[in-house]
Amino acid sequence: MSKMPLILPSDPAFYELPPPPGSEPSPSLEDRLAALAEEKDGETAPEEDAPPPVDGTCDSHVELHAGAAEAEGSRKIEDYLRVRDDLRLDRAVLVQADAHGFDHATLLEALEQLGADRARGVATVGPQTSDGELRDLDTAGCVATRFQMREPGRRIDWLDTDRIAARVHDLVAWDVDLQMDGRFLMEVEDRIRSWPGRVILDHIGCFMGPVSDRDPGFRALLRLIDADKVWVKLSGPEESDPQHPRYPHAERLARMLIRFAPERLVWGSNWPYPAALDPAAKRIRPNGRHLLRLLDEWCEDEGLRDLILIENARTLWRFPAIPESAIASSGSTADPGSGHM
Repeated sequence: MSKMPLILPSDPAFYELPPPPGSEPSPSLEDRLAALAEEKDGETAPEEDAPPPVDGTCDSHVELHAGAAEAEGSRKIEDYLRVRDDLRLDRAVLVQADAHGFDHATLLEALEQLGADRARGVATVGPQTSDGELRDLDTAGCVATRFQMREPGRRIDWLDTDRIAARVHDLVAWDVDLQMDGRFLMEVEDRIRSWPGRVILDHIGCFMGPVSDRDPGFRALLRLIDADKVWVKLSGPEESDPQHPRYPHAERLARMLIRFAPERLVWGSNWPYPAALDPAAKRIRPNGRHLLRLLDEWCEDEGLRDLILIENARTLWRFPAIPESAIASSGSTADPGSGHM
């Protein structure tokens, strides 16, 4: 696919563009209550009533927090499969959860259960990870290493990142999945450019506080995207924006990124929404259907949405192409519950 022309924020024409569709005022109290009522019933459709998945649609950020059955936040692959089927998603990218550190047993088990044609993995690699373990993870379906640089989940030091990024790229041709506070991207911009391969940023850049389109961190993100270095997951708006259900801070950044470079974006649910599982966060737990509906509103048309959900994800995560016959038989890929899917 040819690269779409980009308009940089330094070009006055960027600010003269009309706002993307759906830039409506904040919802009223009645609308918020209606959304909450809708989410209470979401993700619970009986399996016998669920239509088949839409071929190629991909959830690019799923974390499995396995543990004792009674533990708060424990979520197994069987729980996610019910969500995936309800949302009619076909593929998933399983990201090593912070709590599991360098122990990939849960990740490997889930990848085996989902199958090589339906799942990819993002592993957490440390300086002591052996070449043999890297090759085993690669064989199981992992395609990237995770650099979680937010506290308290950080497992490696910034000084380790250069060597690890080069090592996984040279040995198994992996990319880097990076999570950090986007407000400080300009401080590590040169380091990110030096890593071989592609770099995928979690959660709309994970700007942990309101930023403008001229903020140094956001400008660094746009430069990295324009240099064909960085991809961004439109995932986890609840991580950086507590204003459920619209997440206006995250929404504004997502709309700018969709306008700027839709060919460098993928979508993820961030299931099971770890920020909302933290009692100290006091945030309302998101809902997969609602998050997909937000993506539908952020995109200017259904073609952009399909690009992000299907083609971009296939390219980035190295899934096989969908046969033309399967695409024709699956029909439209619009959002469940919106009347398009």
